[in-house]
Amino acid sequence: MQNDPISSDDTKKEMLAFEEYLKEKGLKITNQRLLVAQKIFSSHNHFTAEGLLDELKDNKDRISKATIYRILAIMVEAGLLEEHDFGKDYKYYEHIIGHEHHDHIICMQCGRIVEFVDERIEELQNKAASENGFTITGHSLNIFGNCLNFANCEHKIKK
Repeated sequence: MQNDPISSDDTKKEMLAFEEYLKEKGLKITNQRLLVAQKIFSSHNHFTAEGLLDELKDNKDRISKATIYRILAIMVEAGLLEEHDFGKDYKYYEHIIGHEHHDHIICMQCGRIVEFVDERIEELQNKAASENGFTITGHSLNIFGNCLNFANCEHKIKK
């Protein structure tokens, strides 16, 4: 996860939503869960479980890889995180409360992920659904490609 800070008010709302979900499900509000949630909600970047574990390496003796995966699963189930398959051997995650719908373009060489919104695509999807007797309840669009200038790409990211 890179540093792309969001407002502390947004982080507080997300933390509150997470705590409410844990209470609703009868799950304990542990320091580990709160630490992981705080780390996730304090930045708006796509991340992997491994990357999150690296970010929390100072707390590694307290937070195992298995615990990270369990917390991520709870957060996905709660509707606080979205899990993405960007054509790698691992999943990417992003938190979604208060963030508008968007689609993704992913560089298969360097891993750069670009979020975008295009109303024309949204209209075409709605039209296709309607013409085929569907009402859209959600969708995910990922476009895979390569940076045009990979040799000088500054976006090479870690897993």
